[in-house]
Amino acid sequence: MSVGGKDMSRKGHLLRVLGPTFGFAAVVGSVVGQGILRSPGIVAQASGSGAVLIGLWALGAALALISALPFAELGAAMPNAGGPVLWVQRAFGRAAGVATAMAMFVMYVSTSALLCFVVGEFLVRLGVGGGRFGPGALGIAVLALFCLINSAGTRASGAAQIALSSAKGFVLIGLIIVLFAQPGAAPASVSGSVAVGGALAWATAILVIINTYNGWADLVIYGEEITDPGRSIPRAMFGGIFGVAALYLLVNAALLHVLTPSAMAGSDFAAADATAGVFGTRAGLAFTAFGALSVGAIANLGVMTTSRLVFAMARSGMLPAVLTGVSRKGTPIAAMLVSSAFAATFLISGTYLALSATTVALSQAMLAVTAAAALVLRPRADEPPRPYRAPFRPWSLWIALLLNIALLGVFIVQDPFNALLGFAFVALLAVAALVLGKDTLGAAEPPSPIAGAEA
Repeated sequence: MSVGGKDMSRKGHLLRVLGPTFGFAAVVGSVVGQGILRSPGIVAQASGSGAVLIGLWALGAALALISALPFAELGAAMPNAGGPVLWVQRAFGRAAGVATAMAMFVMYVSTSALLCFVVGEFLVRLGVGGGRFGPGALGIAVLALFCLINSAGTRASGAAQIALSSAKGFVLIGLIIVLFAQPGAAPASVSGSVAVGGALAWATAILVIINTYNGWADLVIYGEEITDPGRSIPRAMFGGIFGVAALYLLVNAALLHVLTPSAMAGSDFAAADATAGVFGTRAGLAFTAFGALSVGAIANLGVMTTSRLVFAMARSGMLPAVLTGVSRKGTPIAAMLVSSAFAATFLISGTYLALSATTVALSQAMLAVTAAAALVLRPRADEPPRPYRAPFRPWSLWIALLLNIALLGVFIVQDPFNALLGFAFVALLAVAALVLGKDTLGAAEPPSPIAGAEA
C-alpha cells in the first residue's frame, strides 16, 4: 500500500508510517503514570517484606505478559484500527463486535476526559494560569493542545509520543539514580518486616499492581499504521511490558534502599518521602511536574488512540461514514474532533467521573473476550502463516482467558453497581448501533486484515 498518495488518504486509509520505536513508546507511554510513585506503599502493606514486595511486582509483569499473548497473536495476524472490535466480530458475530466497540468507546472517551482533568489539577498546583482557571478549564486547554499536535499528522503525533514517553523514562531513571545515591536504610531496619494485612490487603495489592501495568493493549489500535505489524506488534508489546517491568522493579528496589518495608507501608507517597532529604520542600513540586508529564503523555496517546477507534467504528457502519475521512498526513481528523468533543462534554459536565467508575470491569471484560476470540480464531490452512503464535497454544491462551475471567469476577464483586451499570450502558449503545447501522454494519473492513504481506 502506498503510504504517501493523496488518493489513498482521501479514501480513508491510514498511513503505515509508525516504526517499532513508536510501538515501544506507545506501550511505555500508556502504562507508566504517577501510580508507580504512590502504589508501592499500598503493596508494602500486604507484602510484609522487601523480597515479597519485589516478587509481587514481578508477578504483575508476568500476569500482563500472559494477558498480552492473545493481543500479540491477533494484532500480528489481523492488524486493524479497531483492534479487538474486528477480532471479536469475526469470532462471535456482529452483535459481539458492536458491543466490544461501544465498550471501548465509553472506556477511551471517559478516560481521556479524566486524564485531561487530572493534568489540569497538576497544572493548577504548579501555578499555571495564576489561579484564574480551574482544572476543568485547563483540562479543556490540554485536550485542545493534544488535538492540535495530532492534527499535524501521524508522523508528528508519533514523534511527540516518543518524546513524551522518553521523558518519562528518563525521569524515572533519574529518580532511581538519586535514590540509590542516598545512604541506605539501617541494616537492622531492613531485615525487619511489617505485619501482613491479610487476604483483603493482598487482593488490594494485586489489583493495584495490575492497574499500574494496564495500558499495553492500546498498541493494537495502531495495527494499520505500524510498519511490518506481524513482527513489530509482538516485539513492541512484549518489549514494552518488559521495559516497564524493569523500571517498576528498579523503582521499588531503589525505594527499599532508602525506606524500610514498614516505612513504605506507612507512606501515602513513598517516592516523596524517600527523596525528602534530596529535594526537601521542592519534592512536592518536582513530583507534581512529573505527574503532569506522565499523565499528559497518556492523555495525548488517548486522543490518538480514540480517534483510530472511532474511525474504525465508522468504517464498519457503527458511526456515520463522514468519520472515515483521513487527512493527507494520516490523521482521521473528523473522528478525532468528534471523540474529543465527547471527551470535552464529559469533562465539562462531570459525567466522566461516573463513566470512569464503570470502565474497570469493561476493560477487564475486553481482555477476557479477546482471549476467547484468539481461541476461536484458530489458524486455518487457507490463511497465510501467522507471523506470531502464542507459545504453548492453546494452553497459554486458555490460561489468559481464565485469568482474565477470574479478575473480571473480582472487579465485579468489588464494585457491582458500577460494573453492572457499565455493562447495561454498553448494551443500550450496542442495540442502538445495531438498529441504526443495520444496513451498513460490517460492509467495510480494513485492507489486508490477515497479516503476511504489507497492505
